[in-house]
Amino acid sequence: MTVLRAVDRGWAGLLWAMMALAAAYVGFIMVAIVYVTIFRSAGWAYNQFVFTLIEYGFLYILFLGSPWLVRTRGHVYIELLTAAVPERSRAVLSRAIAALCAAICLIWVWYTWGIFLEHLEDTLAFDELRDDRGMRLWTTTIVYPVGFLFMAVEFLRFVFGPRTMHSGEAGVGNERIELEETRRRLTETR
Repeated sequence: MTVLRAVDRGWAGLLWAMMALAAAYVGFIMVAIVYVTIFRSAGWAYNQFVFTLIEYGFLYILFLGSPWLVRTRGHVYIELLTAAVPERSRAVLSRAIAALCAAICLIWVWYTWGIFLEHLEDTLAFDELRDDRGMRLWTTTIVYPVGFLFMAVEFLRFVFGPRTMHSGEAGVGNERIELEETRRRLTETR
């Protein structure tokens, strides 16, 4: 069992590193936008490749950070249906929903892997809008199958693991906590 725990810790570390890289990229984009805006407004020459890094960065941020969000249940999901069913049915329903999510992600892995390979093998596959900068299309599409595969693995953890994705309480977790604290404060003041 210790080997599985080590693998899980390593996997979690990889997902966390991907999320941290995505977060650092958000910071880079913020600085890059300020740089481009100041230089453009002043009429100074600036590195046009930075603008390309800003545009493509959003794809990398999305697909590098999403697996961590699935793992920590930080992604958007609605619990109205799972909150309305009995607890025993909730576990089955939650696992079925996670299995459906994993299946959809795996379908996207299949299709996006094909797109990536097509762009990788085509030596003339450059971004048509950024052709002067020499951006090969595979550099933008490699992140799709990787992100979808990692998300599928995380959804499968909710299918076969001890925890389910849904708690059975409708609403957003932080809002529930705030609501409970407000109720507690109001009852204490009476």
